[in-house]
Amino acid sequence: MAHLIRQMGHILMATTQLQDSATDLSDIVGLRVTHRDADAIYLSSNERQYEVVYRRGDKPGVMAIGLEAMDAAAVDEAQRRVQAAGFRILDDRSSLPGIARAFRFVTPFGPVFEIHTPVPRNKAARYIGTANRPRRLEHVNVRVADMPGFRDFLTEALGMKISDRTGNDELIWFRAWDGFHHTIAAGRGGNLHHYAFDAHSLEDLSGIADNLTVKGRTLLWGLGRHGAGDNIFSYYRDPNGCAVETSVGLARIENDELYEPRVWDLQTSLVRNLWGVPSPAEFNAAGIPYLTDG
Repeated sequence: MAHLIRQMGHILMATTQLQDSATDLSDIVGLRVTHRDADAIYLSSNERQYEVVYRRGDKPGVMAIGLEAMDAAAVDEAQRRVQAAGFRILDDRSSLPGIARAFRFVTPFGPVFEIHTPVPRNKAARYIGTANRPRRLEHVNVRVADMPGFRDFLTEALGMKISDRTGNDELIWFRAWDGFHHTIAAGRGGNLHHYAFDAHSLEDLSGIADNLTVKGRTLLWGLGRHGAGDNIFSYYRDPNGCAVETSVGLARIENDELYEPRVWDLQTSLVRNLWGVPSPAEFNAAGIPYLTDG
């Protein structure tokens, strides 16, 4: 099946701590604020107009996960498939500025997705900030109750490919056209566990740990190396309770036809950390709920 999704798009989150959330992400990871209005702050780490958007709300949660489609025709085809599956369409346009074509819909698995044409690339690639900037928003990790249903939705409706999975599909990693090992990682549950950034170097990861120390905080987990994805990682908790991952060296798959998804034994820690240190309880408990508008 041909890809409909090119790459990770954006993430829109509600927060009761609008300024604190944006400042924290800028101070620790290094994103810059590109725009703000009375009820929202937009941040990016590259030429994109935004990658992370915080919107003022009554409670923290993820409002939409944006996936950037190949083109407008791919958005149209994705909408046709989503409607054929009986999912509820919330809007046939983006709630964020500058996107030419989009639709937003609720899934029965929990997350709200927005499939959209490219976010405008209208910002300077280099900027002055308070921390080392990452390359890009890399992926999201979602927890859903119905893993088989979610797997079939991503592969059949959106044309995404499985890169790795565990033996009984307790964990699955899905990639888009750009070939990075995963744009969406999924496990069992009911929230957005973390959103992740692609760093330039290991030094950037140590800088994040140092920035947390200055703020009187510590990492949730890491450093370690994931088995699925092969990336070196660290995690911390943001002001809303969601985990934030920054990693280096996420695997990239060059040929969809030749690649065979690996199957991991969930009973070992290697799928999560080749270096053997298991995730602590505080890491496992992180996450924010899915919010459905409309």
